[in-house]
Amino acid sequence: MAKKIVRQSLSEQLYQSLRLALMNGQYEPGHRLTIAGLAEEYGTSITPVREAIFRLVSERALEMRAATSVQVPHFTTDQLLEIQAIRVELEGRAAFEAAKRVTPHQLDDLRELHGRFIAAAARDPAEASLLNRDFHFAVLRLSGMPILEGVCETMWTLIGPFLLLFHQRMPVREIASDEHKHHELLDALAARDSARSRKAIQDDIVWAEDLICQMGDMGDARTLKASAV
Repeated sequence: MAKKIVRQSLSEQLYQSLRLALMNGQYEPGHRLTIAGLAEEYGTSITPVREAIFRLVSERALEMRAATSVQVPHFTTDQLLEIQAIRVELEGRAAFEAAKRVTPHQLDDLRELHGRFIAAAARDPAEASLLNRDFHFAVLRLSGMPILEGVCETMWTLIGPFLLLFHQRMPVREIASDEHKHHELLDALAARDSARSRKAIQDDIVWAEDLICQMGDMGDARTLKASAV
């Protein structure tokens, strides 16, 4: 007897949508969300929203602040550096493998994506944060390692809100510079140099750690944002 195909549940769709919003840096650390507000935004009942929220809370991507509200967490310096260390290892391996597999057409697409990221950095930190995420995940897909990509999605769900602050805080001249780490990665991929590609993406990830350390353990990234010039 044929098995019945069950459509993706509403709570699963909400979970994926909220998870992607966190990965893309659409919410800053400390941003508050209410279950009722999300239900109204998505045009659904409270139950699937609550189910999606509980999944994200269990993954540490959100924190329960009250029975009906949640908050994007303020991670400590040690927590952010731990996430970064995991990314360094996993995304480094992905870039190593991508250098073996990348085609000229895929490399052209990656260069075009980087160009859009640089253009966005001059006018819209939120868009730049999103395009930076797209660039990194394009490299992950080129690795041909979907399990590794899935683990990295979890790390980006946690780090995405901080990376929005990174793009708000960093001077445009540094992000748009010819010295941006993405340039070195693109050159390394074009040369099919796996070791150089791994180092380039790792250097790009580590770049954000100066800002992480500036935060200390004050537990409120909004103070950092307020000090931005």
